[in-house]
Amino acid sequence: MEAPQKRLVFYYDEVSPPVRSVLLTVAALGVKDRIEHEHVNLFAGDHLKSEFVKINPLHTVPVLCHGEELTITDSHAILMYLCEMFAPEGDDLAVSDPVQRAKVLNRLCFNNGFLFQRDAEVMRKIFRGQISHVCSSHTDPIAEMIDVLEQYLQRTKYVAEDHLTVADFSVVATVSTLNLILPIDGDRWPRVHGWLETMRALPYYAEANGVGLEKLRAKLCTKIDI
Repeated sequence: MEAPQKRLVFYYDEVSPPVRSVLLTVAALGVKDRIEHEHVNLFAGDHLKSEFVKINPLHTVPVLCHGEELTITDSHAILMYLCEMFAPEGDDLAVSDPVQRAKVLNRLCFNNGFLFQRDAEVMRKIFRGQISHVCSSHTDPIAEMIDVLEQYLQRTKYVAEDHLTVADFSVVATVSTLNLILPIDGDRWPRVHGWLETMRALPYYAEANGVGLEKLRAKLCTKIDI
């Protein structure tokens, strides 16, 4: 008799850019039906409820639980784990080669440590009512990171390699969110603009990233003019 498979459960709210990066990865890998999805409504405070805090004391999404022994609370770690679990050898999303793995991890760390942090800082202030009108003092730090991304895209077609990797999903979820308050100008950032259009053309982009992005836009419109 086969042992029962361990449950793979994904806690999410698609308004979150890190969540959307995971949704993009799940869609690209074609494994949506192998993962249980549990919605956590951030704007309703579900992430603060005791039952969820037991799962993730950081009270953030996304969270991926695989059985009883593994709980991953960082989107970038989730992306790598999903690739290791599901990407077949030779697939663009497979990260078995140590050099490629380092390149992908480097860009994931750029998103985690710099790009997303600039996004999160502004968004927190907007939703706390500390920003009612977005001006250059708020967007200049973001623009600096888009400048860095523009330089990265001078070297490779995608953010880490000349082919699609999960680093693109992580970065595009953040950049598309930033685009709501700082439009990606094709004159200043032609490579970022072109790459963003390439990502938008992916067959699963609209459902995996666009739906949550529009939900976030609707929430933002109640706070600022965009």
